Amino acid sequence: MLSTSTTEAQPMTPQSTAQSAATNPPDSSAKFLHNLVSLCAAALCVSFFLPWINFLGNSLNGFSIQKNFESYRIIWLIPILAAIAFVLNIAGHKVSVVRRLAGLCPFAILVHALNNAGGQLFQAMEFGGWFTLAAGAVLVFIPNKTK
Repeated sequence: MLSTSTTEAQPMTPQSTAQSAATNPPDSSAKFLHNLVSLCAAALCVSFFLPWINFLGNSLNGFSIQKNFESYRIIWLIPILAAIAFVLNIAGHKVSVVRRLAGLCPFAILVHALNNAGGQLFQAMEFGGWFTLAAGAVLVFIPNKTK
């Protein structure tokens, strides 16, 4: 005698379809966006310690800039907001506002620096500065998760 399982004997109903959809893992695009937010937030934290600019023959990173220039103390917002966005994202909380603020910080610092240093700033920028701007732009423009 052949036996059939209860799921094979029952036709698919809307309720059983909803139950199977609820047990499926989240779609890959939402997981990708979640991972991308974590990656870019971590990149912003790391980029704070990479060389940003060549100033008088010295390579300065975010840490040394804020230490040596009083008007750039606000630069601490970059790693702080990025770390908050990273932790909240890993914990599964909404990070839409925090990640966008963290992503906008490098551009606010750039505008402040352009105001003080002028157009030669782009020629003096090093890898860390460009990396910070790229990670910030990605954090700002990543779309929110769809439901």
